[in-house]
Amino acid sequence: IMVGGKLYFTAGQRRTVVAADAGTGETLWTWRPDEGARFDAAPRKVHRGVAYWSNGQEERIVLVTPGFQLVSLDAKTGRPVPGFGQGGIVDLFKELDLDYKGDPMGKIGNSSPVVISNDVIVVGPAHLRPTKTNVKGDVLAYDVRTGKKKWIFHTIPRKGEPGYETWLNGS
Repeated sequence: IMVGGKLYFTAGQRRTVVAADAGTGETLWTWRPDEGARFDAAPRKVHRGVAYWSNGQEERIVLVTPGFQLVSLDAKTGRPVPGFGQGGIVDLFKELDLDYKGDPMGKIGNSSPVVISNDVIVVGPAHLRPTKTNVKGDVLAYDVRTGKKKWIFHTIPRKGEPGYETWLNGS
């Protein structure tokens, strides 16, 4: 994306975030996640970019890493925003409403930029191969300033939610 004469994008499978001067191509800063086993097990390493947010004073670049972590970076410096999650990062594995038995690592990830609307970050999940027994692909929403979860949309409705009755016979 381009904002104020700067390009912001991801490079490579690890999703290194790059800020570059749009006129000269000069690299202004880079940020690279180091996720170890989370990266190795990630179901989706290909990525389609970052999102930008500003309130007129603060500017942030927001993305999801291959290891399914939500990151907020200061758009001017490339450093993680201290007041967002834990040191600029929200561990999305810990945010899932799990009815899945087992470790979600390698079962759920993300390959698209987050959507930011009205100061809410919306994260859509991705699977390597969706199956009946996989982690559910719920849509998650977070406060853009703090990283606190605001809501979750269960793509497969749970008992008491609208549409639950349409999932018959354990489907």
